Amino acid sequence: MLFSEIAINGMTLKNRIIMTSMVTNYAARNGEVTDELICYHEERAKGGCAMNMLEATYVSPEGNSYFRGVGISDDFHVPGLKRLVDAVHARGGRIGVQLQHGGRTARSLSTGLPVLLVSAIPGRTPVEESREMAEEDIHHVVEAYRMAALRAKTAGFDAVEVHAAHGYLLCQFLSPFTNQRTDAYGGDLKRRMRAPMEVMNAVREAVGPDYPVIVRLSVEEFVENGQTLEDAAEIARSFVRHGADALSVSVGTTETNRYIIPPACLPEAFNAERAGYIREAVGHSVPVIVAGRICTPAVAEGVLRSGRADIVGMGRELIADPYFPAKLRSGRADSILVCVACNEGCVGAMARLEPASCALNPQAGYEARYPMIRAARTKRVLVVGAGPAGMYAAYVAALRGHDVSLWEREETPGGLLNIAKLPPYKGRYGDFVRCMEKRLSEQGVQMELYRTACRKNVEIYAPDVVLVATGSVPFLPTCACGAPLVCAEEVLKGAAVGQNILVLGGGLVGCETAEVLAERKLRVTILELRDTLAADMEIRSRHMLVERLHRHGVKMLLNTRVRNIDGEGKISIVDPFGRERMLSGYDTLVAAFGYRPDTDLYAELADMSIPVHRIGDCLKVANVRMALRSALETAYEL
Repeated sequence: MLFSEIAINGMTLKNRIIMTSMVTNYAARNGEVTDELICYHEERAKGGCAMNMLEATYVSPEGNSYFRGVGISDDFHVPGLKRLVDAVHARGGRIGVQLQHGGRTARSLSTGLPVLLVSAIPGRTPVEESREMAEEDIHHVVEAYRMAALRAKTAGFDAVEVHAAHGYLLCQFLSPFTNQRTDAYGGDLKRRMRAPMEVMNAVREAVGPDYPVIVRLSVEEFVENGQTLEDAAEIARSFVRHGADALSVSVGTTETNRYIIPPACLPEAFNAERAGYIREAVGHSVPVIVAGRICTPAVAEGVLRSGRADIVGMGRELIADPYFPAKLRSGRADSILVCVACNEGCVGAMARLEPASCALNPQAGYEARYPMIRAARTKRVLVVGAGPAGMYAAYVAALRGHDVSLWEREETPGGLLNIAKLPPYKGRYGDFVRCMEKRLSEQGVQMELYRTACRKNVEIYAPDVVLVATGSVPFLPTCACGAPLVCAEEVLKGAAVGQNILVLGGGLVGCETAEVLAERKLRVTILELRDTLAADMEIRSRHMLVERLHRHGVKMLLNTRVRNIDGEGKISIVDPFGRERMLSGYDTLVAAFGYRPDTDLYAELADMSIPVHRIGDCLKVANVRMALRSALETAYEL
């Protein structure tokens, strides 16, 4: 069913896979389209999805929610938008634009304008640089949507999507959680729907009867007194009565954004049942689109065959692998790179005010900077270490036309990903390793396992350049040297432990190891120097991990420093108040202090007469996203 056609009003889609909108921060500061944004969308159109949906695009300047949000609020935005549309059309794709106003989520630091509030709610809405909307403000926003829809049609977009989800302005009107008005635009559901339906009417009037208009809805908000499925069903029916041609089902609001772009701990296609509920509410009058962790062919096909939705939306999956549809259609499903739902590069970038990227596809967003064209001169490249950085560097070098060999001293490739895939919800990292093996094979890379590198055999091989990707090794502070510790890696691989366990280090690895142990009904305590757990983790994933640790009864000693651990395992600590005391009663101490670069081979090769480069953790210990970024940047410049 994925490759059957479907119509939305006057538009026919060539398949049932659309790229749902995800904020990129690729636009210029004034909202104009950039070449960066065009190349990003062009790549996804080449990959074969039926339609790209341009991210939340502000209809009025004060509604911009992002550092580098895309704008459609003025006629000067139209030429750039048209260039984007033309580029996607030239690649055989269709493209829609999501019309958005942030309301309370608008970023006044970017706009320089007051934040418009549906209701001023203490503790929920900003006080500084904000004001509650008067009726004339609502009329202004309705007109802004109308003009934005006209500009979209002028620019050549194939559809518009009215964004009434995810805690943005129209969602704020619909939800009793954020709409506490007492005038004609608040109160019961009918009055809460008034402003969104006025927007819907204005958009339909602007584009005419035959132009596709999609509406995106948060059908559940997961907050007290928030949107419910029952209300969402009536809202959906009302939008259809007012001219919506398709409904895009999602969930969540500002306070529960972890459900909007769900981490790996949430089930795949977890919104499908909700989409089915909306399908029953509106019948088959319009197509229903659903998104939310739909990232494999089997899951996508299953959603369609169940009848709960007519179209599947993929956001992160098409960032990770733009060619998902084309590979699937051509029988190359085994080379599809499946999103691991880590959120590190895509939505994690928003918190860092960075352009979006992808932990497993570092070329995402950098298509213009790193086009995979052949290098000016073919080189004999040796990559040592088949962890994530080494595998990806070998792949990029081969794509660029180099003769590449990849040496790995272990019996399997993957490096630390073979450990990273072991905690709950992390198994997809194993899929990444298998995908990279397939890609390397397709590119003719010679991968030799059980091959240990040293200066002598590297000189015999006689490469033109060496990339050292030997990764990292567990770090042990001097205060713990000689202590009876079990490394977190060994615990994850199944090492024997006791009943009462102290995990020393509350970063990502320590917390995930603690969860593994707690799931076995063991007593677990985490000791962490900082004031928070898993500070090196993306905030949505972190929020749910910490919730699970609390549910499992894991104890947490924060702001606590290890002063010394002696040879018998006696632990001296300094507590948050600066007091030194002893900890006792633990029968297993697990070391999760982090990692340090393994630079032994690099030191041995560094003074060779050929270029020798470090990449990944061997250069700087970070995460998979940063390891693959360094691999791309270094391998591309060979």
